Amino acid sequence: MNLMRLGAVLLAAPLMWGSLTGSLQAQSETELKEMQKKAMSYYDALYPTDTLKDWFVNNVGLEKGAGPWQNIYKPVPLQMYWFPVRHYVKPDGTYYDQLLEKYKPSDCVECHKEVTPGFVHDWEESTHANLRKNPRIAEKTQQIEKLIGRELKQVLCKDCHGQDHKELVMPTPAKCGECHPKETTEFMSEADRGRPNHIEGLAANVIPPWYPEMFRRGYPTAQFGCDLCHATDRCNICHTRHKFAAAEGRRPEACMSCHMGFDHPDAETYGESKMGYIYHLEGEHWDWEKPLAEIVPGKDYRTPTCQFCHFDQGNGKFAHNPVTKGVWRMGTVPPKGVDYKSSLKDYPHGINLPPLNYSLDIYSPENKQRSEQWVAVCSKCHSPRFARLYRENLNDFMFEMWKLQDRAQLILDEIVELDAFEVPIKERDIFPLGDILADALGPGLLGESVYKAFKTKAGKVPVIGPILGLHGLFATGRNNPSEIEITYADMWFGDKAHAYKGVAHGQQDISWWYGAAKVYQKINILESQAAALKHDKEFHEILKAKDRKKFAGIIGSIIGIVAVLMFGAALWKKRRETNHE
Repeated sequence: MNLMRLGAVLLAAPLMWGSLTGSLQAQSETELKEMQKKAMSYYDALYPTDTLKDWFVNNVGLEKGAGPWQNIYKPVPLQMYWFPVRHYVKPDGTYYDQLLEKYKPSDCVECHKEVTPGFVHDWEESTHANLRKNPRIAEKTQQIEKLIGRELKQVLCKDCHGQDHKELVMPTPAKCGECHPKETTEFMSEADRGRPNHIEGLAANVIPPWYPEMFRRGYPTAQFGCDLCHATDRCNICHTRHKFAAAEGRRPEACMSCHMGFDHPDAETYGESKMGYIYHLEGEHWDWEKPLAEIVPGKDYRTPTCQFCHFDQGNGKFAHNPVTKGVWRMGTVPPKGVDYKSSLKDYPHGINLPPLNYSLDIYSPENKQRSEQWVAVCSKCHSPRFARLYRENLNDFMFEMWKLQDRAQLILDEIVELDAFEVPIKERDIFPLGDILADALGPGLLGESVYKAFKTKAGKVPVIGPILGLHGLFATGRNNPSEIEITYADMWFGDKAHAYKGVAHGQQDISWWYGAAKVYQKINILESQAAALKHDKEFHEILKAKDRKKFAGIIGSIIGIVAVLMFGAALWKKRRETNHE
């Protein structure tokens, strides 16, 4: 099993995502053909083994799930649209047969003007319907025609969905890659960086054990947000159908429907920053048809966008890969360079499941290079000295946050050691899938100590902190997680994310009031909660001890009385026998 390709959680949720960028670069037909071959083999490249294809690629409709827990749950029907390559179910054709009495099979546009007029109006405004609307698009269309070996007047419904409703398909990046191989292969290259990325959104959604556990507990549709936000293995996440506009995909709003909220408040921190306000005030007047590689900072854009910063690959190149410069990786993996006092010092505890199987080295040669790339991006609008100081400040800030997380983890470590939860560990519900994790993964993946803990305690193991401790925000077992565990998870995954993103995007209020200040407050709340739990445990132990003493006194009294009665009876019997003599 090529689990190294998968990742174990998701965190969260996926990172920055993009749109059609870069100038129309001249490439040989041979190069484009090689790209096309790779793009159309999208799923073979991403999931190269039979096991991985069985987990994520082979279509099973709605009969079973995806990933290693596929036989534990059946997906909700909407997943046929979120993850079509795995779950799409073709229509039964009844409605289509009725429409054929009025329309021919080739009358897609005329029929859909009646059935789904919004689709048609979007398509009529799209480049697909106007393949020579300007010289740039005409040149791109000519290039595609050579690539696919036929003339294109328009890209029609059948080109993406097939000829027949009874064999209808939902297009995937592999289909888009036939005509757009450069963009698709750039998108595919996110896998080279490892998790988190966009193209493994399905894997990151279904691998965490709390996902199938919620199905087992009868709450499948409650995970609607997880399903929809992780459906990032599709081009129409940013180039919304059926317009598929590159200009739309270049605007920050293309990212914001996912990159907002609790665990990745990018929309809020960018949108409320000075950069965001300049964009809101002036962005309507910018030329969004212009490729990013041709943008002149301060002239075309007075302030950067998500795409302008995150799609920059250096040396004037922009590509459909926003994760190459990522260093802190959402801030969820413990970094080296902190003198941990808590169990974080032992992270990843022998676990060999990515992304749980390493500590982050911020100052590795690769990450130093990525940081310098960020300095170069920021220096397009700021002085290099300011850019470098800002980057170093972000790193220092994150180390401070991790010191606080270590302090919080130590508080929880003590509660676990004392088993001072409101309900003892052995009386709580299991960790998600805790009853099968040990046998399913084995000591090689879980690590010897984690494996033994799950195996010997039947899954009733308290797990806190990065990353599996996120079940505190995703699960609803009986008495698991407890209040103090939820407080901690909320602090390190939510408040710390606001602090991180606030600094990264230059939004001071979110960095402080919704970030660092909340982290500080939660530390004190955790200390108070821990003190109350320990006091409560001590009180109950005292009561138990008093009960034992009281019970022992009662038993002793009873024994004493019985002994006196027996002694008296013996004397009476002896005296009576003497009198008879």
